[in-house]
Amino acid sequence: MIVYTRFFYLYKAMKYISIVKKLEKIHICAFCHEKPENILQQGKYFLVIPARAPYTKHHILIVPKRHVNLLTTLTHAELLEMNELVDIRAKKLHKKYKDVSLLLRDGLVKDKIINKSINHLHFHVLPDVGVHIQTQKQANDRHRLDDKTYTKTAQAYKKTFL
Repeated sequence: MIVYTRFFYLYKAMKYISIVKKLEKIHICAFCHEKPENILQQGKYFLVIPARAPYTKHHILIVPKRHVNLLTTLTHAELLEMNELVDIRAKKLHKKYKDVSLLLRDGLVKDKIINKSINHLHFHVLPDVGVHIQTQKQANDRHRLDDKTYTKTAQAYKKTFL
């Protein structure tokens, strides 16, 4: 895990898709080893983290700790916790934004699916502020936050949304 963490966090402000593809080649999941200081909330089965390549400000991810690809493989206990975390995050965002979106990323990445880049089930909870990514190029061109910015973002979200 230490080797993975050092390797993963060496990447700076590269385009998001470049980093994801490099990690995929060496069989490393971008969600399986999150730094503790970047975790907003930790349940028994899920982590809540800021999006590393956000579509918009206050973009949050809810990620199972267990590496799974399909929603249908979650246990009843995992589903209950996931539902509770989505509800908490949506309510927090609704205090600041009128509308909130929930996106499910389920299944394996396939070439033609827009915005799907990581083979690990996860949920995006984000303000609905007109985020419209309609092409794969737009999705791929998002920039990944460097380590310092990502940690600052996590700390700011903890103050705002916990």
